[in-house]
Amino acid sequence: MRSLMPYPLSFSSESLPDVFHALLRPVRQGTEDGAAGMDIDITEDDNAYVVKAEIPGVSKEDLAIEIEDNMVTIRANKEQSKEVKDEGRVIRQERFWGQLERTISLSSSIDDAGVKATYQNGLLTLTLPKKAGREHRKILIE
Repeated sequence: MRSLMPYPLSFSSESLPDVFHALLRPVRQGTEDGAAGMDIDITEDDNAYVVKAEIPGVSKEDLAIEIEDNMVTIRANKEQSKEVKDEGRVIRQERFWGQLERTISLSSSIDDAGVKATYQNGLLTLTLPKKAGREHRKILIE
């Protein structure tokens, strides 16, 4: 019978905590510089698009939405709390503070007059009606 050899580990006692921190680090969508992202879902029917964007921790006064033709831009400003307490030293800080921005290009122009926006519990919901007069045409191949 063969004897089993344990797999040699080459971790030093100093690098071991870093390995565990890397394994437990959350996966976060973000920009190339590591800033937090804005998760969105987009659905469409014949008359409108519905965009749902998760933007937790932002008040509705700190949101801005711009629409130009078929482009929708959502901006949010997350302010850091001015409250200072002596709670000890910071071990890890992952909460994002600053400006978030997301621009979406849709296939149809948006009717600005009929746009509806709601924001509740960190979820922004935009109902974006399509402009009338521009329908998709199916091309018959001869």
